[in-house]
Amino acid sequence: MHGDRPETQGQALRELAIVQQLATTRLNRALKPLGLTMTHTSLLFHLLSCPDGASIGEIADAMEVNQPAVSKTVGGLAERGILTVETAPGDARRRTVRLTGQGHALLGQAMAAMHPDATHVFAPLDDADLASLTGLLARLRTHLDATRA
Repeated sequence: MHGDRPETQGQALRELAIVQQLATTRLNRALKPLGLTMTHTSLLFHLLSCPDGASIGEIADAMEVNQPAVSKTVGGLAERGILTVETAPGDARRRTVRLTGQGHALLGQAMAAMHPDATHVFAPLDDADLASLTGLLARLRTHLDATRA
């Protein structure tokens, strides 16, 4: 390993953490009028990729949070009609969570609400830089997904 790599990795992690916090704060502010947070939106995006629904445990594993936190978030969104929670046939312990039509519509509204702030976040990057950043982040995500503990 090159002698400067640990220092550069540390700097990269600090930058990622700061950018994540600053972007999340902006996006949470944009989502607030919809009664959503980035946590809610991440959960809705996950369910969008699961047309057959997902269990609380599957959502918790995918989002790397504990099941009680997912249950609480799902419960609040279900009360608002954004999600349905159904007991799985043959297994009363398993509940399947799905987006409702209202949930799909709200996710579209969330995307529109976040757009101005997303534009602001990426304003310093030209199209090539943004494409490069997206590719690099996708590589990191793929690696981290494949090597989850």
